[in-house]
Amino acid sequence: MAGELSFQDQLLTVLENEESYREQAIEIEGENRTSSKFTTHTDFDATPDNPHRVSLRITRTEPHRPDIDGAVVAQLHKAVKDEKPSVPAEKFDFDTNLGIVLDAAERYYNALQCEIA
Repeated sequence: MAGELSFQDQLLTVLENEESYREQAIEIEGENRTSSKFTTHTDFDATPDNPHRVSLRITRTEPHRPDIDGAVVAQLHKAVKDEKPSVPAEKFDFDTNLGIVLDAAERYYNALQCEIA
């Protein structure tokens, strides 16, 4: 469960995707446009009208700004470059970089008919 992981472990879970979320989303969106069947997450059965929905409620017990290892920040910068190569990740603050990666991940999961509420 996401709430049981430290902030850094949650971040690593998002960053450990082997391919760019954006590139995977573009590929899946193309398949969904040209096929009569929609691509879904392998663990769930869903459609655009009835996406697999996960509702999360996380109560914050840790400080809002936990420490993140420098190696993980470097991994975040690399992920931002993978998602948006023209973005100067090193010049942006942590929240902006994280937002770029999370937006790309959200697009990917939406393409798989998954929705996080």
